[in-house]
Amino acid sequence: MNRGAEGGRDHALDFTRGALVLCMVAYHSVNYSGGDPAILRHLRFLPGAFVFLAGFTVGRLYLPRWSAGESGLPARLWWRGMRILALFLVLNLAAHALLPASYNRRLDLADFLGRLDVILGPGEVRAAVFGVLLPIAYVLGISGGLLACGRGPLLLLGAAVFGGTLILALFSAPPFNLELLALGLLGVLVGGSRLRSLPRAVRHPTLPLLLFVPLQVALSHGEPGFLLTSVLIVVTVAAIHAVGRRLPPRFPGSSTLLLLGRNSLPAYLLQIAALQILFRGMRAAALGPPDTVLATLFAASLTIAGIAATSALRARLPLADRTYRTLFA
Repeated sequence: MNRGAEGGRDHALDFTRGALVLCMVAYHSVNYSGGDPAILRHLRFLPGAFVFLAGFTVGRLYLPRWSAGESGLPARLWWRGMRILALFLVLNLAAHALLPASYNRRLDLADFLGRLDVILGPGEVRAAVFGVLLPIAYVLGISGGLLACGRGPLLLLGAAVFGGTLILALFSAPPFNLELLALGLLGVLVGGSRLRSLPRAVRHPTLPLLLFVPLQVALSHGEPGFLLTSVLIVVTVAAIHAVGRRLPPRFPGSSTLLLLGRNSLPAYLLQIAALQILFRGMRAAALGPPDTVLATLFAASLTIAGIAATSALRARLPLADRTYRTLFA
């Protein structure tokens, strides 16, 4: 069954976001529990997949609407990017000011402020917390700014940035933020392509699922480069999206994934908050780091319950809905 856009939403896209939210729960849980680095190697592409999906949403939903004459979209995209950038800064200021340490790093406000130029520019893997928010903000802000000039300049920049990063990766590791930005702009290119014109066999989930297996096998031999990471992200998102298009609405678990997908940004923040609660609680009780399975189940349960409660509150209280839309919509 093909579940397209209904009521202004692309349900397959929501399904994909929701599935990636749960995959990110597993990724963060392995991190917080000090899990096997070999396992992390197979999951490390997931933050980039989130950024790619932000760009894919721009290409799949916003570009057709802009082409149809919806003129307010560039400003809306740019403003959404700026709000996510502000959220990234506020959350980091609060975390570095109030928390002495995260699970794997020391947090210091003076150090964060002193390195803000690096964090906002080239970036570093552990330079900030909630790091996936920054490249998403850049992808949305750049997309909004260029879309005001037309579809062509945005797609041209996306191709240039991704191609340039791919060439740079042949000689040295690209800067952290550039790599994620390139993945996001690749998402714009893929989302803006005419996927519906591809043969049905190519769009079936079997093909990307078959490709996913050898790609994961390749990861067992060492850290992936930028090219392998890019291919793995495209294949993973394509597989999940294709499954989401075909699953019936009442398939077990589908409604939960759709709920998480419609609220992917707060779900991302909630899972980190849940793991922080578990990590700090167990450390205070001198129990050591949490088990990976326990951490995954705890974070997933708290995230799903929190998003369900938030949705119920928004339905009952207009103020809660307006606040949510201001922060996340």
